[in-house]
Amino acid sequence: MERWRGGEVESMSNITSLVGEKIRSLRQVRELSQEQLAFKAGLNTSYLGQIERGEKSPTIVSLEKIAIALDADIEQLFRFDQRIVVKTDLTFVEKISYELRGRSEEEKKAIYEFVKQLLWFRDKK
Repeated sequence: MERWRGGEVESMSNITSLVGEKIRSLRQVRELSQEQLAFKAGLNTSYLGQIERGEKSPTIVSLEKIAIALDADIEQLFRFDQRIVVKTDLTFVEKISYELRGRSEEEKKAIYEFVKQLLWFRDKK
């Protein structure tokens, strides 16, 4: 992969593309949009897109933020010999469980209380 920089063509390393592809695959498996992952990781959406396309080499700090947001080990971003199995039949409980990962106990409790209130209100009708 090549890019234009300061009057010369610069070749991007293959690992940049491989890491970007791995991040995209993991994001898609988790059914996250680029915007959702960028928000969870505290990164700019445009920057995340450039990383996924192999146009930017992410810093170690950015890779750590992305791995945490994906609920993955940072090492997983560099495992190129493993296929990612896309599980498309996630139950709603599994989806909720994924969304709660990495949240504090206080946040989990607040979400639980909200769901209880929502169901109470719905059932009251």
